[in-house]
Amino acid sequence: MRTQLEAFAEQVLGPCRTVGERSWPHRGPCVLEIRDAEGTTWYAKAHQHQDNHLRELTAYQRWVPALQPHAPTLRAYDIDRRMLLFSAVPGSPLQGVDVDVHHRAGVLLRRLHAAEVLPPDPHYVAAKQAALERWAARADGLLDARELDFARAELRSLAELPAPALVPCHLDYSPRNWLVVDERVSIIDFEWAKPEVWVNDLARLFFGPWRTRPDLREAFLSGYGRGLEDADVAFLLANHAFTTVWQLIWSHQHDNHSFATSTRQLLHALMRREIDSIDSTDSTGSTRA
Repeated sequence: MRTQLEAFAEQVLGPCRTVGERSWPHRGPCVLEIRDAEGTTWYAKAHQHQDNHLRELTAYQRWVPALQPHAPTLRAYDIDRRMLLFSAVPGSPLQGVDVDVHHRAGVLLRRLHAAEVLPPDPHYVAAKQAALERWAARADGLLDARELDFARAELRSLAELPAPALVPCHLDYSPRNWLVVDERVSIIDFEWAKPEVWVNDLARLFFGPWRTRPDLREAFLSGYGRGLEDADVAFLLANHAFTTVWQLIWSHQHDNHSFATSTRQLLHALMRREIDSIDSTDSTGSTRA
């Protein structure tokens, strides 16, 4: 795959060389850092699966332009070979925590969510329930009946709420995909992007660094310009119960046992309602009773 990806980059850029491989582990896409003859840096990416490729291509064509200049620009793509070539953006992944960076990341996420107006989806809950059952059929004993029944019950609870509006979501929105330099924040990696309920883009933060740092949550939501209402929290919790199910199965399939362990711990915390960040906040980040 690497040789084919280098040939694709050279076809587009002319003479160039590979600076290094920047792929994630556990059988993800192949990502190469490329330097062209003028010294400009590019990234070439080849997906293993067509659905991942089409999601990322769609995001770059329809939604990522709304983030400019705080995101890469698509230079070329090859649908048949599932390859993308895009520009580099300055910075490196956030190390540690930074309140101002979370605020700026909130501003950028609101821009992404506003990139296209999409209608409410009356079939949203039914589609999630069907997806859960498809994953449950692949569980092969990894989850017990109590764990699966909890996820099913959480999704059923959403049927009582109005059909949610959808927005273009990143769905891996976390500091590892924020590149930071000085006061500038840029967003990368759109292979999971698709229309979703806005609050689901907060999941990695809500169930990650925000659990012990409510000040980060407040800064982010202040930048985003919207707080969490009760219905938002309900969608966030129910969707993440479903997410932990498929992540647990996926992590075992990819031999990522440490991730499987942490995912099961989170699922059980959800089942016990022991998530520190479960409350509602207004757009300024103040806590509601």
